[in-house]
Amino acid sequence: MGPETLTFIIMIATFLVLGTALRLPAALATAGAALVGLVACGEAASLHHLVEGAFGYLDVIIVMATAMVFMKALEDAGILEEISTQMVRRFATRRVPLALASMILVMLPGMLTGSSTAAALTTGRFVLPVLVESGFPPVRAGAFVALGCLLGMIAPPVNIPAMIIGSGIDMPYVGFDLPLLVMVVPLAIAATLWASAVPAGQGGDRGSRGQGGTGSRCVTGCGGDARPRRRGTDRREGSRGQRCGQALRGGLVYLPLAVVLGLMIVVRVSNGRIPDPGLPFIFAAGTLVTLFCGKRFSLWKSVVEGVGLALPVMGILVGAGMFVQVMTLSGARGLLVTGSLDIPGRFLPLVAAVVVPAFGAVSAYASASVMGIPLVLAIASGNEIVTAAGLSLLAGIGDLLPPIAVVPTLVSQAAGKGARLRSSIIAESIGPVVVCIAWSVAVAWLWPLVAKVL
Repeated sequence: MGPETLTFIIMIATFLVLGTALRLPAALATAGAALVGLVACGEAASLHHLVEGAFGYLDVIIVMATAMVFMKALEDAGILEEISTQMVRRFATRRVPLALASMILVMLPGMLTGSSTAAALTTGRFVLPVLVESGFPPVRAGAFVALGCLLGMIAPPVNIPAMIIGSGIDMPYVGFDLPLLVMVVPLAIAATLWASAVPAGQGGDRGSRGQGGTGSRCVTGCGGDARPRRRGTDRREGSRGQRCGQALRGGLVYLPLAVVLGLMIVVRVSNGRIPDPGLPFIFAAGTLVTLFCGKRFSLWKSVVEGVGLALPVMGILVGAGMFVQVMTLSGARGLLVTGSLDIPGRFLPLVAAVVVPAFGAVSAYASASVMGIPLVLAIASGNEIVTAAGLSLLAGIGDLLPPIAVVPTLVSQAAGKGARLRSSIIAESIGPVVVCIAWSVAVAWLWPLVAKVL
């Protein structure tokens, strides 16, 4: 066994012990594994490598911070609550349109931040009670929201796992939109139909079954909380919703999102005629527009709380940068690349489908960095952009898997049911996870045929 192999095994073992056995945050687990790896390869005095690695994903960290500030500003301005109110008012009695609108709303924060936790912490906690009170079984609704968080994380315009893979092979984040849409849109539609197919009161938590079939409706007030109301209160709640909409200045609630998405689209279709201001600037502009489109709120408070919400993810990126830097220094990264090249091509899809989600169960971003980069280099015969897009989906799936299962954990906390609902959501998500893995592998490895159809 060579020193590179030994160092890599020590780093992975340290990472698993810290992340699973000791239950440390993924950021500390990756940073700790990097420090142990530095000692194991005989470079204990070269601490500057840890500092250099910590800044490896600085651009992605800035995007994450500004995006979370934007989402927090939308929440503090009452815009997310108003959108959910309008959604319920329009689709409360139609299951499929309600599920589709809920999927789009849940995906939105992930699309803008590249983080499934951002989606679970923002729109996810508004949408889940809406679905449950509208008759969706709690477990199926929770699994549906968790899938929406995952798909939003992978959907364009911001896909951080793909950015991490691209930065590791000097590939710019350009040309990902179409492959990511091909991977995400069919899965989102399938998840919508899957969630709508179960009749009210079936497949859910026994303690909550009665809520869907009692004839009560979900009405979301200005505070964003979903509560069952008797039919006699519909008129009073309707006038309350109108007052809420007037307080948020009507259609202006959509202006911040329109500004952000509009700037992203204009830059992409201009073919270089319009300079790209960068995602951080776009999110900052959207945050400033939010000040004039919703309820009054403290911008400084939103900045502090938004960055605070992003800190766990930013910490993971810092730790992943350290991890990759030490792997490169010790030769373990090159060992992974050469080892991947030795795998017969017909087995690479199977290896990717198993290894990348399994490693992502501890950290999707670490999986994209440690496993995604060597696999992209190994699959050099295909389209690297499409391959990276497929691997980003496989890495993101880890957010739904134990032992950490960060998204089901956050969703169950939003429902106020704790570990019992978390376990049920994980079990309910097994089927969709298998479908996501199969679809990701199929699209990535059959892209020439898919491109001909498109």
